[in-house]
Amino acid sequence: MSVSIYLNNIEVQIVQGSRGNKGSFQDSVTVNAPEGSIINGTITDSAAFVDFLKEIWAYYRFPKNDVHLVVGGNKMHGRNLEVPAMSAAKTQEFIARELSDMGKEGEDSIICYNVLSGKAGKKLKNYYVELADKELVKDYVEIFKEAGITLKSLVSSEGSIISLVDKTVNGQFKTFVLQIMSGNMVSNIFFVDGTFNYINSVRIFNEAGSAAYYDDCARSLSNLNQFIQAHKIEQKVEKVFIAGSDKVDMYFYGDIVAQYGLDAPIAIMNQGLGPNADKNHKAQQVIFALSGLYTDGKKESNFLSNINKKEKQSKINPELKKSISIVASTLVIMLLLFFITFGLRMIRQVKYNRLIEYNEDPTIMMQVGLFDKFSEKRDALAARANSIDNMLNTIQTYPILTKDVEKILFDTAKGYAEIEIGSFDAENGLVNVTAKARDVELINQYIYRLQDQDIFSSVKYSGYTYNQDGTWSINVTCMFAEGVGREAKDEE
Repeated sequence: MSVSIYLNNIEVQIVQGSRGNKGSFQDSVTVNAPEGSIINGTITDSAAFVDFLKEIWAYYRFPKNDVHLVVGGNKMHGRNLEVPAMSAAKTQEFIARELSDMGKEGEDSIICYNVLSGKAGKKLKNYYVELADKELVKDYVEIFKEAGITLKSLVSSEGSIISLVDKTVNGQFKTFVLQIMSGNMVSNIFFVDGTFNYINSVRIFNEAGSAAYYDDCARSLSNLNQFIQAHKIEQKVEKVFIAGSDKVDMYFYGDIVAQYGLDAPIAIMNQGLGPNADKNHKAQQVIFALSGLYTDGKKESNFLSNINKKEKQSKINPELKKSISIVASTLVIMLLLFFITFGLRMIRQVKYNRLIEYNEDPTIMMQVGLFDKFSEKRDALAARANSIDNMLNTIQTYPILTKDVEKILFDTAKGYAEIEIGSFDAENGLVNVTAKARDVELINQYIYRLQDQDIFSSVKYSGYTYNQDGTWSINVTCMFAEGVGREAKDEE
């Protein structure tokens, strides 16, 4: 029995089942990790997380040697590629060149890819390729090893879920959407004519299960609708599959989805998850962890393959046989040196015994004990001081929505749109703005002006909404650069 575990934020999904090209779901549990121990797939408190793993594995008696990790968050970067048919080594070189613009090359990064179905052509294959920092992958392996757990594979949530959908839903439908509701994140995956085209994840700010939450989930499909229009995709979406929820009313939710421009039947996903309907329903609620049980068996679809490679044993050739005689002669010489070294070691042993007597002297031991106590107190004080410094440095990176920053927001909109500042999330550096204008083009120009501002690291926006008063409005989410507003605040 294999175990697949999905990490993203506080909610951890763990699935048991058989691993393979089809995979099979047996059972699952969803537990909460210690507060602050994991953020966006990155383990930030390894000691607390190791204790958490030990406790969960002991309580549920999960196997420790057949464990597969699915990592969420944004630390592993991927994209869709068409790759020429070639050897594995040349394929790795081709993919490395295609991913070079991500800024991670050479021995510091690891490539992982899944071969997808589709009609790329006889000489081309559809791949979803990803890049991860080697040290990040090693950290996961070491943390699980410290908990007594051996990882057999490590994959990203994006690459793993795309591969699962390609092996399941894609066998029955060709143009479809899979929407995964996972806590405060919703992910949308789009296949066209049996070929993967699009994946996007959006943060949801309303409480899961509420009407506003489902409205936000449906609204996230408007981005997909814009993608369809921008790429002039004419194929009709056959169905929108939902995973990760057991409360959504399909009729109610279908109406909401249609309001955001995607008119297609809605259904809970159960394709390819097994013959048992009850287990299928439970499986789709933990679909990210479930995706870790689906594999094509190829080493390239596992980030650990480039770390755990073992050298192949080569057959003995005639030249090696000639070398054996040389090795044998060398061993004889080494034996002579061994006996000489052994004699010298006996002499050193006498000196060593004298040192042992010195170290076990009660007076010396008492002095060492006092030194250790003073050292512990010194280290404890230093650790507290470092913690305070780290906390202050982290706070200094949080942006502040000062009057000067607000003035930039309003000055940028002058002559283009009327804006209203909504919520501000200092920890994540996000400010939500609603812009309204009678001319859609003016809103476009306003967004371009926002994107030109140095205080923002990114500007994202939703689809346009036509209002009853004849105006157009749009919701804009701006992410501040680190420390915006801090300089002015410090001067005050």
